[in-house]
Amino acid sequence: MQSTEGRVAIFGLVLLGTWIFVILPLIHFPWTTLVTDASGSKFAGLDNTAWTAISAIANSMLAFLTLGLLVFAVYQVLTVKRDAKTNRTLAACERYDIDPVLDQITRRLENARDDGSLRQDPTKYAVDLDSLFNYFESIAIGVARGHYDPEIVRDQFEVILSDHIEHMAGIKKWSQTGGEDDIQHFDKMMALYTRWKRERDA
Repeated sequence: MQSTEGRVAIFGLVLLGTWIFVILPLIHFPWTTLVTDASGSKFAGLDNTAWTAISAIANSMLAFLTLGLLVFAVYQVLTVKRDAKTNRTLAACERYDIDPVLDQITRRLENARDDGSLRQDPTKYAVDLDSLFNYFESIAIGVARGHYDPEIVRDQFEVILSDHIEHMAGIKKWSQTGGEDDIQHFDKMMALYTRWKRERDA
């Protein structure tokens, strides 16, 4: 209720100010003094041709101002979209460090690599491997579809992703997919890894 009353009060003050400072001065302005000859062909010392030229200049200025506003609006929209993409990418990448589930998965897999149990019985860690590589696959899909910034993803994950994939060398049948090399099922992730490696080795 107080908000509505405040809006009504402000609207009333705007109307009052418009009446006092705009409409009344226009009503009482001595317009006839601007006519500079008896025939009325000149207004404020300028004839019709001059006023037409002034009007054309004013319209051109208005068009340029409108164009400028349009360009600025487009720039603002693109800036907002770019910032949103950056924030979205950082939030997705940050999950690797702050998500408690991923943290436990990476710790278990690291311990399994160190003690050799990952190579001895990789099927024991199938759930962890699937969860970790599904996460990286989702990041790679986001990059492929333009949802995530590829440069930020590379800065964040090039070393980490390469380390995880290269530690799986020789470990092929650890899931229930039935393929010859389970890690190849994460095709978007592997494509991203392959491109980074090719560019790094070039």
